[in-house]
Amino acid sequence: MIVDDGHLFDSFRRELQAPGNSVNEASGVHHAQPRPRNDGSHVMTLYRPGRTILRIALMSGGSILLLILLFRLIAPVLVSSALVRERMEVAVEAWLGHDVVIRKNPDLQFWPRPLITLRDITVRAEDRDDAEVLGHIAALSARFSLLDALYGAPVFRDFTLSAPDLTVKMGQNNRLNWSSSGLLGQALHKAAEEQPLDREESETVIGDVTITDGRLRLEDPQRRVLVMENINGTLIWPQLNSSAQLRLRTDIQGQSFDLGVSSPQPLQLLGGRNASLTASITSALATGTFSGMANLASYAFFSGDLQLSVPDVNSLARWADFPVHTADRLKDLSLSAQLATMGTVLRFDKLQVKANGTQGHGVMDLMAASGDRPRRVTGTLAFDSLDLWSLVTALSADQRDPDDPATSRDPMTERHLGFDVRFSANAASFGPLALTNVAVSVLADPKRSQVEILDSDLLSGSLTAQLQMQQQTPRTKARLSIRGVNFSTLASQMALKGPTINAPTSLDLTFATEGAITDAPGSDLSGTLKVTAQSGEVEGLSLSELRALAAKGTYFSLDQARNGPTEFQSLELIAKIVAGNAEIQTGRLAGQNQFLSVSGVIPYLTQSLALSAAVEDTTANQPQVNLFVGGAWPNPVIWPVTPDR
Repeated sequence: MIVDDGHLFDSFRRELQAPGNSVNEASGVHHAQPRPRNDGSHVMTLYRPGRTILRIALMSGGSILLLILLFRLIAPVLVSSALVRERMEVAVEAWLGHDVVIRKNPDLQFWPRPLITLRDITVRAEDRDDAEVLGHIAALSARFSLLDALYGAPVFRDFTLSAPDLTVKMGQNNRLNWSSSGLLGQALHKAAEEQPLDREESETVIGDVTITDGRLRLEDPQRRVLVMENINGTLIWPQLNSSAQLRLRTDIQGQSFDLGVSSPQPLQLLGGRNASLTASITSALATGTFSGMANLASYAFFSGDLQLSVPDVNSLARWADFPVHTADRLKDLSLSAQLATMGTVLRFDKLQVKANGTQGHGVMDLMAASGDRPRRVTGTLAFDSLDLWSLVTALSADQRDPDDPATSRDPMTERHLGFDVRFSANAASFGPLALTNVAVSVLADPKRSQVEILDSDLLSGSLTAQLQMQQQTPRTKARLSIRGVNFSTLASQMALKGPTINAPTSLDLTFATEGAITDAPGSDLSGTLKVTAQSGEVEGLSLSELRALAAKGTYFSLDQARNGPTEFQSLELIAKIVAGNAEIQTGRLAGQNQFLSVSGVIPYLTQSLALSAAVEDTTANQPQVNLFVGGAWPNPVIWPVTPDR
């Protein structure tokens, strides 16, 4: 340290009083005069006040640093350690509003900055030995001001929580197990009642709260549990009446999440009032952001911009243990929307959705559960294209891994979700069928699902369909109606082999099965089939060739009778589906002069035929030709049946 003993100032004064130097009394400026040298010449003596001021500043700064150092060194003598420890313990209980048990002696240090650390802290609901334990904290550290401590009123800030393990339970009356009588609880109560904080509360200092290796257990009234583990992050909240920002990383059911929340009105937000909120979530399962207004009351309110991206909905559904009818066939799902809450309905307005290479827009509502009715998604979306079979598959079967049952996890996020949605698409595929201008309705709840194609264009005709599926006890009912479709063109599009109907054709198919629609058809399949057509031809079948081949009296294949089409004025086929067979009840083709009638059984499980056929030709005065058709489709074997057989 530099100490001035008066010599510096005396030297400076003597120089000013030396002969030849003068001071302008009015301006205070020192004028240097030339001084004679030994050789008779003169030299100008010039004084620099700036250097003197710098010396004074350095000495002053050094003195201040010395005082600070001395103050830190003698602080343990001046500050009552017992007082600081006692005030810290009282402050913790005042903040939490619960009994706090500190099992180890606190640590107090003053260098390089004042810091107190409490260890082995247990938070109890009440001051009783058998009271409910709300949490445990391995260590709690906080900074404080030495000056405040000297006055006997230390103010603590910038807390560090090491390995906190807390449990938050919500009872049947939606009350939490944490008291609202603490300092924070009282501030939240005032915020909820729209009461202003008093001056002392408003100026309450918090600072930065650092969390390391934390754990939080959340339990709802149904005892469903969500556990957040390995919590590490920071809460920046300078004062109770100031803005707050939370950044943390945590593990939930084996997945890591980065969470960010900030609000200029944290008390209003936590107190259940409308407040500005900016939130973000980042993980391998999903990434999303929200910016707008929020209210965390009984039914959460959100109004603002939402961005969400889910690389694989199936992975998210498995992680959260969602039921299958959350459309887990979706890949690369991303959406953006303007959220608005109306009562118990969360609306996704101006919704833009991209998934599985297609995109859509519209309006969707998420309706809260009521009574025994689960949460429901309703609305209308218009897509560029849809894969209807993937939608049906997702709704028809439970995709959860049997080796990883739902009983192994009990997340709070487990919810049944219902759907009442309308889709439209410029183009859609339904298995091998290519549809355009499609309108689809989807109804689903935990017990049953229904997909209905309300309208669609199929080639030059139309297609409608309805599929009803029971979830818990698999049972499926289906109805398919086709009108005005050329089956020859359709067969070519679907790469089907065999004779085809080249005419506008109608088809009605109804069936029921005890299994899921995704299961292979079994013997339990039952229903009806009806095909009708007017004024056309059957390609790949010549009735004249059939008569000629039958006249030879030996068997032949259908391929041998495909030279040329057969024209008709009407065609009708009615079959009953039962016990693995299609029983033909009516089968008649009527041409101008030729007629074909068919009856028998088609065992569709083996793609075989067992039919009796009769061919008539009124142009030639010839008897009716009777045939037996057997073998496998599409090239069965035909035997002529003579009267003596």
